[in-house]
Amino acid sequence: KEKLINNAITALLSQEGDTAASNAELESQFQAVRRLVASKAGFLAFTQLPKFRERLGVKVVKALKRNNDGVTHASIDMLCALMCVSIKF
Repeated sequence: KEKLINNAITALLSQEGDTAASNAELESQFQAVRRLVASKAGFLAFTQLPKFRERLGVKVVKALKRNNDGVTHASIDMLCALMCVSIKF
């Protein structure tokens, strides 16, 4: 399970907010990352996967530059999920 979550997170972050992605697609990517980091394995990936935080930061900055309310909300909501750990270890 942990390997699948890590692979999914890596795949979502590899796109880094490409300009080719539509706003709806980018919003969906942030929602998926939010759900993945809500699990124990997903949150551990945030602390353990190399360059996770860096790639996530780049993706968020590029998303915020789009000036789209849906994308902005999804990216900030995902960041809030990382700051409010509610995982029962």
